Amino acid sequence: MGIGGLTWQNEELTRPEVAAMLKPKVSARQLQAYLNIARKYLPEFNKFTNTKTGGLNGYAKLYKCHIAVLQEIRSLAREHTLADIENEFLQRGSKK
Repeated sequence: MGIGGLTWQNEELTRPEVAAMLKPKVSARQLQAYLNIARKYLPEFNKFTNTKTGGLNGYAKLYKCHIAVLQEIRSLAREHTLADIENEFLQRGSKK
């Protein structure tokens, strides 16, 4: 439990903090690439799309709940190209 009854799950994280939490660590630039994939194909990352430009929203907040998906993308990136990962998530989205 966090302060005021809030759980730590709702604690806001910076992009460098999240990049350092991934195993193995990644750069902030690499994290941006992973967020870009997640925002295109996963509904829970919709807020990461800038409504005006269609690109990545730099103001969207990251929380601990985002780490599991980003870690999955990170794990896939160790064996596949980002284009391959994007295709994987595209296929997952089309199966729903």
